[in-house]
Amino acid sequence: MTQQATLTELDPLSRELLLRAAAMVSAVPADALTPQRRRELQRAGNALYASPQNLPSVERRDLRIDLPQRSLPARLYKPKADARPTAASDVLLVFFHGGGWVTGDLETHDNACAFLTDHIGCQILSVEYRKAPECAFPAPCDDAAQAYRWAQSQVEALGCRRIAIGGDSSGGHVAAYAMYANADVPTAAALLFYPVTSVDFERTSYAERGAGPGLTADGMRWFWGQFLGSSDAVDDVRALPMRQQWLRKPPATVMAQAWHDPLHDEGVAYAQLLRDAGAEVHLHTAHDMAHGYLRQCLVVPAAQAHVRQVAGSLLGVLATGAA
Repeated sequence: MTQQATLTELDPLSRELLLRAAAMVSAVPADALTPQRRRELQRAGNALYASPQNLPSVERRDLRIDLPQRSLPARLYKPKADARPTAASDVLLVFFHGGGWVTGDLETHDNACAFLTDHIGCQILSVEYRKAPECAFPAPCDDAAQAYRWAQSQVEALGCRRIAIGGDSSGGHVAAYAMYANADVPTAAALLFYPVTSVDFERTSYAERGAGPGLTADGMRWFWGQFLGSSDAVDDVRALPMRQQWLRKPPATVMAQAWHDPLHDEGVAYAQLLRDAGAEVHLHTAHDMAHGYLRQCLVVPAAQAHVRQVAGSLLGVLATGAA
């Protein structure tokens, strides 16, 4: 598939935003695209996904997660007391943001977490893990695993009974490791948007959909290089969710993929790995979307429709598992 074909098949508004974001990056000389500059560009790009749409049923509270020798920023999203109860009202969903392990923070995914809270009806704890290259592998993975364990200890204090896990892109990657590392924790469900699960650049989706717009094959190689640093993690399960060997049944998982995404095929492969391990997996593919469409959910109607559908699937899973 050519880049022109991809551009034609993408939702027009989503495509426009992706091209505008890409233009912001291409305007910076390649040798000036440091990790810090990329972070600044992503924060500046938040304006593309801002919306006057009000989310009156969502409350926000910033907090810290104290772990050994470090403290992680986090933000708790909670439906207001008069919000309509749902099958997820007793659930705390721990969410990890994307950004290639290098960029991304609580602010880049604020609208997305608020939207999910509003449409799922659960509490969401968004966690900002340490980022590469300053804190390369395995720091982001270890942060996610330990933060999820911490959150499990806080479920009742937050007025919940069940815990779930989620994330998008590299956040889906660290979430996949966190639920694997904490397999003894009863996890009600997992919600993964186009997770990174492999370092195999030979997959078809890399060859056919790796030119952009949005995430590119070259960009993903750069992110992997920043994340791994000098480590050789070819067989390390923390780096590669596709290396997981579940001894327990994985949690029911809702996975959202974008067709126009170099990560598409590895996400499908990971869904099959979870199925083979006994998990109930609901796989959604947005055929008119590229990588990152969750962050567009307030401003792109087609993206919002996909996220609503995914949220509905998660509600179905949580309703089935409710006590």
